Formats: sequence, structure tokens, C-alpha cells
Amino acid sequence: MSPHFKMSDSVESFTCKVHNLFIKIIKYIQANNEQYKFRAGLHKYHNKHNVEDYFMIQIRPERCPLKANHKL
Repeated sequence: MSPHFKMSDSVESFTCKVHNLFIKIIKYIQANNEQYKFRAGLHKYHNKHNVEDYFMIQIRPERCPLKANHKL
């Protein structure tokens, strides 16, 4: 190809349309991701715990060596 290569008008218009379509798709995906993040944030459970609060935990014996859970 020579450095003075000129695309035909139909090819140039097609590439512009495809480029604009990709830009629209990217913006649409970003907007959907922001909406999803906002909706997911509404359903998060925020709970503050104090130092003196009590909790119940379940210790599975297969995860702890023998007598290692006596400090809990």
C-alpha cells in the first residue's frame, strides 16, 4: 500500500458506523454496571458491633487440631 492510500466513502462510513456502535455499547454496559452496583449496595447488610457483643460460632473439628479450640 502506498502512503497516499484513500479509503472509499462506503468503507469509511461503515467503519464510522461500527465505531459509533461500539461506543454506544460500551456506554450502555457502563450504565448497566452502575445501576447494578447501586442496587446491590442497597441490599447490603451493614451492622456495627461493639467490643462487648457476644457471638455464637460453630467450630468444625476437622478444621481444628485437637484441643486447639479451647481458647475460644
